[in-house]
Amino acid sequence: MKKPAERKLTLREKLRSLQLDWRNAGRWVLALLLLLSTGAGAFWTVEKLQDPRVLPFKVVRIDGGLRHLDRLQIEKAVGGEIRGNFFTVDVERIYRAARNLPWVDQASVRRLWPDTLLIKISEQIPLARWGERQLVNPEGEIFSPLPHEIPEGLPQLSGPDGSSQEVVLNFLTMKPRLALLGLELEKVNLDARRSWMLVFTGGMRLHLGNRELEGRLQRFLAVFPRIRPAVEGDQSVLDVDLRYTNGFTVRWQRQQKVPDSDDRGALIGMHSAESGGPV
Repeated sequence: MKKPAERKLTLREKLRSLQLDWRNAGRWVLALLLLLSTGAGAFWTVEKLQDPRVLPFKVVRIDGGLRHLDRLQIEKAVGGEIRGNFFTVDVERIYRAARNLPWVDQASVRRLWPDTLLIKISEQIPLARWGERQLVNPEGEIFSPLPHEIPEGLPQLSGPDGSSQEVVLNFLTMKPRLALLGLELEKVNLDARRSWMLVFTGGMRLHLGNRELEGRLQRFLAVFPRIRPAVEGDQSVLDVDLRYTNGFTVRWQRQQKVPDSDDRGALIGMHSAESGGPV
């Protein structure tokens, strides 16, 4: 069986096919030119936007209730980090520079179109001194301002490394309960043996030891009315020690008119102290 003979293209059909091929090629060339021009335009735009002279910052705004910081301190800290323009500035770098200031608790940095950099500052709230040269906030976070920036009249807290949150929590818990008895906390110390000592305005010290903190504090609150006459009279209470199993001791100094007299002693409220020594 013979195959059917293939039909030969006429000259007109060949010319038409060639014309269609050129049209397709023209479309591809046009698309390629458009792509190249778009890419060149995008490259030019990116390069232009990286020029610090294009859309530079004209305003740096610092917001926040500033009591211990001033604008000059913040501007000095972040000024060297404001580089580039609206699109290229490193916001994270500026944030870190602001956050590293001792009195800064929280900070945020935003760009506002077209030429403003907004820096919001939340200051630390000093609750107390921590040791001799630092401060601590109500969350137990320690920060270190310059010595002359530490406010006067703050209570003093102290403790081993890593104990600041625990010390602050107990200070905030005990302070209002003691205030009901007219006692103002001046110092709270947790020593390396985890023994607690409180010092009140006027110098009276309260030793609570390293166990049963709540129970011993409750015992002090109950017994203090018996001690109060000595505190308010002609005697100065030096120490109240509750580190005994079944008792407590009080040591005082009697106030006398004779200079340099030191009449110390007397033990009151001692209940079965022999059954256990200080702990």
